[in-house]
Amino acid sequence: MFTSENTDEPVPADILANVAKTLERIGRPLAAQGAMGCAFRGDLEQLAAQLDRLKPDLVAEISAAAQLLSSEADLALARKAA
Repeated sequence: MFTSENTDEPVPADILANVAKTLERIGRPLAAQGAMGCAFRGDLEQLAAQLDRLKPDLVAEISAAAQLLSSEADLALARKAA
């Protein structure tokens, strides 16, 4: 069991669970950014490797976000051309 830095008292499991949730929440956008960077550079091999390492629900979120980004980018280009 983990212990507090200043004491030998155990760190409550709920605190550890909250830390784990926070780290996962922080990691999700970082993983998506890594995949987006590969796509932006056209590094399809690395992109496939990045996506293969992710959980299916995160890959689905990235896919939906990519579709939204593509649609909004097309609209922005149309506005600039007008």
